Amino acid sequence: MVTRKSTPPKKKPAPKKGEAAPKKSAPAKKTVPKKKPGPAKKKTPSRTKKANPPQGGRMEKLVTVLTTSFFVLFGLFVAYVMLHPQSGGNKPSPVTAPPKKVVPLKIAKFEKPDFEIFPATPIPSRRAAATPRTVKKTLPVTPKLPADERPVVSIIIDDFGYDMDLAKKFLELDANLTCAVLPHSVYDKKIALLARKNGHEVMLHQPMEPNEYPMVDPGPGALLSVMTPDERIQQLNANIDLIPGICGVNNHMGSKTTTMSDEMNQVFTVLKKRGLFFIDSRTTAATVSLSSARLFKVPFAERDIFLDHVRKETEIRAQLNHLVNIAEIHGRALGIGHPHEMTYEVLKKALPEMKKRVRLVPASEIVEVF
Repeated sequence: MVTRKSTPPKKKPAPKKGEAAPKKSAPAKKTVPKKKPGPAKKKTPSRTKKANPPQGGRMEKLVTVLTTSFFVLFGLFVAYVMLHPQSGGNKPSPVTAPPKKVVPLKIAKFEKPDFEIFPATPIPSRRAAATPRTVKKTLPVTPKLPADERPVVSIIIDDFGYDMDLAKKFLELDANLTCAVLPHSVYDKKIALLARKNGHEVMLHQPMEPNEYPMVDPGPGALLSVMTPDERIQQLNANIDLIPGICGVNNHMGSKTTTMSDEMNQVFTVLKKRGLFFIDSRTTAATVSLSSARLFKVPFAERDIFLDHVRKETEIRAQLNHLVNIAEIHGRALGIGHPHEMTYEVLKKALPEMKKRVRLVPASEIVEVF
């Protein structure tokens, strides 16, 4: 039995490169009626679509740009107004804070500072306010009575330090005067030594800041509100050490400083440690010096009247009589004068009569602890 070999089906040869592959016979497609061709639509390139965003996006960008520009301009305007606050109107320039440094001695050393800034209305003490301004022509006591029964009067002459000749005249008077010397003045040490030699008490006439500062300068060595507590205490100690033999302190000007409780407490801590008394010149009715003196138990007194508030002979004489009258009613009185020629002439004439009515004593005998 003969077996036949089965021959496998021949594979179709692969198409050569470059020749198209034979197409498969596709099934017959159904014929669909052709539509009439319409007008050809132009194709928009993809690039133009990206370059022209929709109308809504363009408006959003515009609003963002305008808003940002507005805030930038507004910020620049605010910054300009803050840096130039006076450019819009004719406003007065603000008063700048005074410097912390003490007035240079080279400038003020030979310049005589202003005397006390007297207010338009005099500020009397409690004793002076309770005493009418009557002048007694007759003596309240007979001359034969012991001297210690007479009321006591203390007269302080402020602002010594710039006129040596006039200071010598006051110190040669037959009166128990108290000399208040300005620190860093031309003749501060010489006048202090001469006063002690002639038997007069010496005080430090401490410059303090007035309400009119910096228009009115209290002079070198002043205690200012812009100082730190350490600077204020250091300045006061330096002034005390400068003038030899002082036994007390009173304020020169100081209508602002004497109303500040913390500042005056700092002053009285120094006075307490140094064993000095304080006399308030009363350049303001709002002074708090008595409260500080009571707190620290520092010997204290206050000025009853200014002798030469008005620099006329009749007025100075009337003030001296008023001073004596206060002493006769209250037992003591304290007056403050200044180194004026007119004050010296009136004192020289009035002292003999005053001594019959009162006993002139230094300031240390007027002060008391409250």
